[in-house]
Amino acid sequence: MRLTPEIVAGMQQLALEQRRLLGPRAPWHVGDVAWGLRQHEEREPEWTFRLWRDGADRVVAWSWLKGDRGLLEYDLHLEHRHLLDEILDEPDANEAVALEDDEEARAVLARHGFTKPGRAIHFNHREVPDAPTPPPLPEGFRYRTVEPEDVAERVAIHRDVWEPSRVTESSYRNVMAEWPYRGSLDCVVEAPDGRFASYVLVWPDDKNGAGLFEPVGTRSEFRRRGLGAAVCTFGLQRLHEEGMRRAVVGCDTDSACALYESVGFRRSWTIVSYGR
Repeated sequence: MRLTPEIVAGMQQLALEQRRLLGPRAPWHVGDVAWGLRQHEEREPEWTFRLWRDGADRVVAWSWLKGDRGLLEYDLHLEHRHLLDEILDEPDANEAVALEDDEEARAVLARHGFTKPGRAIHFNHREVPDAPTPPPLPEGFRYRTVEPEDVAERVAIHRDVWEPSRVTESSYRNVMAEWPYRGSLDCVVEAPDGRFASYVLVWPDDKNGAGLFEPVGTRSEFRRRGLGAAVCTFGLQRLHEEGMRRAVVGCDTDSACALYESVGFRRSWTIVSYGR
């Protein structure tokens, strides 16, 4: 099944319901879905999707096979965990994920041959009861949010930070057009020469009052000046101003995890990929 607006809507609706039920342990945020699907438009032909619905035509599970690497990602409703066997019945998958402390899911993965632990992503949360005040910036730098005319520079900083990156101006316009993206939550620190030095894209979930930081980055020449922590604090301020009171972010390196801890995030759970 190829990607359609109905598939995106179903995946995001399940993400909303899972966060309502599971809180910080929800495996997906609506922003995860939007960013993951829209940042690499040219990869869509390599992906395969499957959806499971209940009698009310509500999506209760989905799988997303990324053919370029054989990674099988998925989400399934708390009350439909029995579907995991069917989800993992995917001969072209060579990697799948599970919560590190979910022994039941790990046992199902093992039955399907997914036994070799690989990359671990740590998810961190914090409450935002008050709007934090971002720290002062070096002279000539300023906080601001992204406008439509900033697409070229917004893509340029992303490609610099995540080189090699497939994000293009065209794919980023797709991101900006996808719900629930808001330019007012696409936060940057602008350098005196007009380039973006650091950024965080905050994805809103107004229904559950939770914002996701994805992605976050600082250009190498501007690192070690506190700009990463500064732009994250600015993102928390903007998140609070738009009515959300919780924030979530993932990390898979010591330096990234330390950055988020420095602005008040605390680790809540870890997801691990398992190969076969």
